[in-house]
Amino acid sequence: METEETAQTTEFVSFSGNVRSVINDSVRKSDVSDIPIISLSQPRHQVVQQIRDACTRIGFFYITDHEVPQQYIDKLLSAAEKFFHAPGHVREEIHFSKSKHFRGYERCGDNNTETGKNPDLNEQFSWGYDATLDPIKPSIGFDNNSKQDKNIMIGDNVWPTQVPELKPAVKDYYGSVLMLARKLIKLFALALSLPETYFDPMFMSPGAMGRILHYFPQNPAVEDTLGLGAHTDIECFTILYQGNVPALQVLNSSGEWIEATPVENTFVINIGDMLARWSNDVFISTVHRVLNVTGKERYSIPVFVGTEYSTIIEPLATCVGPEGPKYKPIKAGDYVYKRLAFSRLGREEYEQKIKELG
Repeated sequence: METEETAQTTEFVSFSGNVRSVINDSVRKSDVSDIPIISLSQPRHQVVQQIRDACTRIGFFYITDHEVPQQYIDKLLSAAEKFFHAPGHVREEIHFSKSKHFRGYERCGDNNTETGKNPDLNEQFSWGYDATLDPIKPSIGFDNNSKQDKNIMIGDNVWPTQVPELKPAVKDYYGSVLMLARKLIKLFALALSLPETYFDPMFMSPGAMGRILHYFPQNPAVEDTLGLGAHTDIECFTILYQGNVPALQVLNSSGEWIEATPVENTFVINIGDMLARWSNDVFISTVHRVLNVTGKERYSIPVFVGTEYSTIIEPLATCVGPEGPKYKPIKAGDYVYKRLAFSRLGREEYEQKIKELG
């Protein structure tokens, strides 16, 4: 959940140039009028209508009846806990600096999401799309690179050798979430007045990065430190399991921070910058952050769902009015890489990598 955000006292300026104002830094509890709860078991036209309302009004919503088995969530949380509590050398074996694709382990302090704040108070494990993790690909002999150009974001995942249960737990969970993502993208297409299959070819081998975040309890009196700094997500949309420890906060259109209170048996869905650009900002990519002052450890599992990395993203005809498109075309994989690199590499290394990218 990274972005190139510039923080001022009362403003955030996004990578795309959108300005979000903050009235004050206090946080209030949310209700269903702030962040709606949408059941996927309703008649489809109702689901589409509710999704469009949520995406054009706040960019966040909960879903129920998602059909991701709880046993997959529990198994992954158990493996994650073992990994993050393992001796340091177990995690350092797969430190993300050894990967060209920002995959593997990130220690506390490696990531600085919000400019002007201290590094984020969490550690992470990340993986990317792999056909062997995709329930529909092995059965048809899919080659991971057959439809893709050699984008810098395409590459191998890394797994801890001393926590062998992590990979199969990721496979079960990630595979189930991929299938959910393919259902959701059809609903997003309908909500954008497109044929429901419009996006399907671009999500056959999606740029879907999964991540497990382990947040440490933090002292609210320590200034300029957050579990995860204020940001907007990069990809099209995020499917988040946030557990039962309240810490996620969303900046609403009125400039208020509201707590996205955990709701049992739900995922949180939020729109990312890529789909906001694609929709010419008809869909809202919303600033959010994590502040864990509960005194407890917190685990969350987001999957950042993007299109195939070779896809060119430009505003959709159904979303462009008389004023014309707000954004120039971008290649999805290049856009994701630039955004990830910005928050993880030193300025000199970042500039060199972007120069090499062309």
